[in-house]
Order: sequence, then C-alpha cells, then structure tokens
Amino acid sequence: MYKDRISSEKLSIMADEATRCMARDVYEKGKALYGHDRIKWVKIFGPRIYSTVDDDKMYTVTVHIDNFSQSTCTCAKKRLCEHIAAVFIHYYGPRVMEFENSPKMNFSASKKAPPKNTNLNLKNQAVQSTPDKEGPVELWYEYFENTYGRIRESRKRPSLSYSDFFASELYISARLYDEFMDVVNVYSQSWPSLNRDLYRFHSDLFFMDMLEKQIKDVQPAYVDHYQMEEIWDDFMRAFAAILSNKQQEKNKPLFQTFFQKAIQVARERLFVVKTPLFSWLMVYRLLCVTSYNDCLEKETRYLEEFLAGHEPNQQSYYYAVLGLASLRLAANREEDALSVLRQLRDKRIDDLLFYLEYFAGAREWEKLLAWVNWLAPDIKGANAVVLEDICEYCLQAVENSKFGQEFIKLIRSWLPRSLDCYAQYLLEEDLFREWVELHMSYRGYTWDNIDKDVLRLIEAKDPAALIPLYHQWSAMLIEGKTRKSYQASVRVLKKLRALYNKSKAIKEWNTFIYSLAARYPRMRALQEELRKGKLISS
Repeated sequence: MYKDRISSEKLSIMADEATRCMARDVYEKGKALYGHDRIKWVKIFGPRIYSTVDDDKMYTVTVHIDNFSQSTCTCAKKRLCEHIAAVFIHYYGPRVMEFENSPKMNFSASKKAPPKNTNLNLKNQAVQSTPDKEGPVELWYEYFENTYGRIRESRKRPSLSYSDFFASELYISARLYDEFMDVVNVYSQSWPSLNRDLYRFHSDLFFMDMLEKQIKDVQPAYVDHYQMEEIWDDFMRAFAAILSNKQQEKNKPLFQTFFQKAIQVARERLFVVKTPLFSWLMVYRLLCVTSYNDCLEKETRYLEEFLAGHEPNQQSYYYAVLGLASLRLAANREEDALSVLRQLRDKRIDDLLFYLEYFAGAREWEKLLAWVNWLAPDIKGANAVVLEDICEYCLQAVENSKFGQEFIKLIRSWLPRSLDCYAQYLLEEDLFREWVELHMSYRGYTWDNIDKDVLRLIEAKDPAALIPLYHQWSAMLIEGKTRKSYQASVRVLKKLRALYNKSKAIKEWNTFIYSLAARYPRMRALQEELRKGKLISS
C-alpha cells in the first residue's frame, strides 16, 4: 500500500507522543488490525493523517502528527483507540520493532498477560494497562504519574524550538493540563457516572498536587494564574458532580476509599510550609465535612496524634487545628470544634469564615450566633470582602431566625465598615429615618456618590425623612467655597425645595432659603448661583 511521506523528524515526534499516551493492549489490537490489512484508505493533508479502518464497521480516523494525543476516531472510544494505533503503525512501518523495544514504551516481548491478584508492582501495571473503574485508587495515581512524566519528558525533546521549550517551562500548567486530562480521561468515558466523576476528580487533584511540587522554584511572575483559575474551577465542578451524584449513597465503600486518598493528598499539600497555588485548606475542609464516618474517624485519629506531637507555633499545627475542627463539625460536635479552635494563639478571620459559611448553609442560626459572637472583635478588622460575607450571613439569620436583634446589634458594632449592610437592612424594614440618621452620622456617601434610586424610593414613601440629609449635603457643598461647589449646592437645594413641597411645608422652606442667603451676603458667587437657580429673587 502506498504511503505518503512523513519526515523522519515528524515520525520521531509522533512516536514520542504515542509512547506516553497509548496503552499496551490498545497498541496490540491496532497491530493486529494493521496485520490483517484492515486499513482501507489513508491520506496526509497538512499536519493530519486521514484514514478509514475496517473493524466490522468502517471507522474514520484523524491522526494529529504533531499532537498525537488529540487524534480522533468515530468509534465509541473516540480517542487513543486501536484504530488510531493501526494508522500509527501503518506509517511507522519499518521502525515498529524498534518502537516496541523502546524503554519508554515498556512493551514486553510476550503478549501473555500477568495473572490477576498477584503482587506485581502497581507502577508496572499502570504502565502496561488502562485504569479500571473500580481502582484501586493507588493504581490510578501510578497511571497518572506515569502519564504526567511521559508528557513532561516529551517536552524536553531536541526537536522543540528554544521559544517553545522556554514557554513550556514557564507556563507548564497551560501547556500540560488539557493534554494530560485528555489522555487520562479517555478511558473513563464509558464508566458508570459515579466512577467517572471520581476519576475526573482525582485526575484534577493529582495534577494540582504535581503542579505545586514542580512550580516551587519558579517565581510567581511566571505562573499562569489564568490557567490556575481554570484548573481550580474544573476541579470544583468535578467535586460538585460527585456530591450531587445519586449513586453516592449506594456505593459508600467505593466512595469512602477514594475520598480517603483525596484527604491524604490534600492534607500533605496543606502541611507544606509555603505559599500554595491552590486553596488546599478549602479542599481539605470540604473533604472533611462531606466524607462518611469511616473516613472521619481515621482522619480524626491522625490529626489528634499529629497535634500531640507538634508545637502550637508551627504552621502545620495551625492547619491541623482547622482540620480537626472541621471533622468535629462533620460529626455534629460543634462545641468540641469551638474548643479546638480556642487553642489557637493567633487566628486569621479569613480562615475561620469557612465555619460561619457552614452554619449559615445548614441554617443553624443559634450556632452561627455563638460563633460570630466569639469572632466579633476579629471580624471588625477583617478585609472588606470577608466582612461583607459575614454581614450577609447575619442578615440571613435576621430574616430567618428569632435572633434578629442580636445579629443586628453585631452588625451595628462593626460600623462604619458595615454601613452598606446595615443601611440595606434599614431600607428593607422601611426604617427610612434611621437610614438618614445613619448616613448623616457616618457621612459614608455624598450627593455625588449616593444611589439615586434609593433616594427616589425614600422620597416616594417618606419625603420628610430626607430633609435633614439634604440640608447637610448642601451645607457641605457651600463650605467648598468654589463656583463648582456652589453650582452643585444649588442642585441639591432644588431637590430639597421639592421635598419641602411634598411635605406641605413650603413656609418652612421659604424661611430657610432666605436665612441661608442672608447668612452669606459676601459670597457673591453663591448669591449669583442662587439667583440663577431661581431659589432667591434678584
């Protein structure tokens, strides 16, 4: 059969790609198809090979010469199937024996499969076979590690240009993530949904862990933070898919086994003393509060023993305390959880927000109140985003519990930083005069930056309530003593006049505006603007 020409360099590149992403059994099936002359048509067009393979049905294959792992087939497997392997062998032809004996491929001369349930090293199994839907999870990780290593190794090939090599070192996650996930997840497409979700979750978790290990010597300026966010979002989607899977309850043993491994990975990464790329504390605590009893008991014992052997001033001790508190929450031992956290010499409110979220999500308002009271002094100094979140939980409790006034008292204690939150509460309760008093006391907003929709709302329901606030704004603008500030003051005074009219207090308005003009007789610019605005007569 005639073969279109592919350069030796490109064949070498394609072979390198094939060695790291093709499984042995798939390769052998492809070799058998090639040997039985099942390839019916082939054509090279640009960087791709197009072919048809007869395997009881006719399948169309597209091989990417420069990116073999992205090759596709119309069969059920879609990628890295025996039909793709057959087309690869068709072009690799005379070098097949050399390829099979390559130490990278680890193909055995014998086709005899090793007996099941032997003590054969898991790593060799991972190299020579595809991952199984039932695990064990350690075999999955060995397979991940082998695949990841092959991709990394292929990035170092001499055929890469300097610029490509340089970029792959600096932006390793952006270069490797999609490729890695495409390779490892191709085998799970036909699995039951829970097994597939667990496999996707662990492949994400493995990649994040490896990235942390490899990026430790790279300056943060060279980290592709946009790609980090995509990886994190993908991981959280995989996590959510597991938790929402209805088969979870029916497969507790499987679920517990695979979550125990995830807890171990997250904990080991969390205890490393360095600034992480991902929020391992969040991952660890989410795993703790969503695992089943067996996992919780094992991890609780581990952390208790860990704390007994470490000093309180160590970072790992701090994270172990946070983890143990999460485990006790999951076991419905809230008092014990709080008791553990009280051991901390220094507490960071950002790290403790998790527990408040937990109670708010569970609608445990009394417990939320106890924990917020404990943290109240620290909350006042929290960053704006954290404070806003905590205020939001408090407002939820105000609306849904009998502890409303106690939560409102806490929000008031954080003024002026909680001004927006408290102001929103006052509006929702139609406490307009209190809203005005709040803004007059803290002067958090001026006429220029206040939400005019809010002013219109209050004006429609209680126009007289706004009169003191408009008085204050106009006085502040006049004190600016510039033509521009006088003009702004006139605009406010016109709104004030409308409020007096709506309140049927036009006599009071006339008394005020003439006394205002009389108070500043020497401010000619102000007098001119008042006349231009037809607030006083000439």
